[in-house]
Amino acid sequence: MHTQYSLLLIKKVCLLILLMLPFLAEAQLPKERNFKLGFTTSPNMAWMSFPSNAQLQVDAEPQSDGSRIGFSYGLLGDFGFSDNYYFSSAFTVTTINAKTKFMDALSPPPNVSLNTYKLQYLEVPLTLKLKTTERKNMRYFGQFGISTGFNIVAKLDMESMNSGENTINVKNRDVKSEINTFRLGLIFGGGVEWKMSQNLNLLTGLSYNNGFTNVSGTGTAKNSYLTLNLGIFF
Repeated sequence: MHTQYSLLLIKKVCLLILLMLPFLAEAQLPKERNFKLGFTTSPNMAWMSFPSNAQLQVDAEPQSDGSRIGFSYGLLGDFGFSDNYYFSSAFTVTTINAKTKFMDALSPPPNVSLNTYKLQYLEVPLTLKLKTTERKNMRYFGQFGISTGFNIVAKLDMESMNSGENTINVKNRDVKSEINTFRLGLIFGGGVEWKMSQNLNLLTGLSYNNGFTNVSGTGTAKNSYLTLNLGIFF
C-alpha cells in the first residue's frame, strides 16, 4: 500500500512538471542563451529505512544501523525558460552506502548480522529550479523534482555473530543480482550560486533525496540520502 501511494505521488509530480513547462516556456527569453553546463563533486550521507512491520522471515526483523558517507560526481545542466525559472538535470555516478542489522533471536544460538551495502547508480534527476535575481554576485535557488537511477555496482560487507562467539566476515560480496536495477526518488533542496567571473559560477547547496522504490527485489528497505551539493558552471 505504501508503494502504491509513493508511485501515485511520483506520477502527480511528473504531471505537475509537464503542465508547468508550457507556461514557463512562454516566459520572455533573454536575448543571449540562457543555459549553463558544469561539473559536480558532491559528498552525501545515506541510510536505509524499513517499514515498522517489515520482516524478511518470521523470526528475523531488519533494522537500520546508521548512515554511511557516499559520493557523487558528473555533469550538471541548467536550461532556462527565463531569468528565474530553469529545468535542471544532471548525469552523475552516485554511491549510496548504508548499514543494516538483522537479529534472529530464535536461532540456536541467537544470530546478529551487520551488513554494509555499497551501491552505485547512474542518476539522471529531472527537476525545476527557481532562482532569485542576482544581487551582490549571488543568487539563491530552490529545487524540486524526481530522481531516476540505474544500479551499476552492488557490493556487500557482512559480519555475522552469535552467542557462541563464532564470527563470519565477508567483504565485497557481489549482490547485484539481488538489487533492483531501477531507483526512483523525490528531490527537494536549495542553495546559492556565486558569480566568480563572467562565465564561471560556483554552486553550493543542500538537497534531500527520498527513495521510493525498494532496494532489493525481496526486501522492503528503501535508501535515502542527504547531499552537500558542490559544483561549477561554465
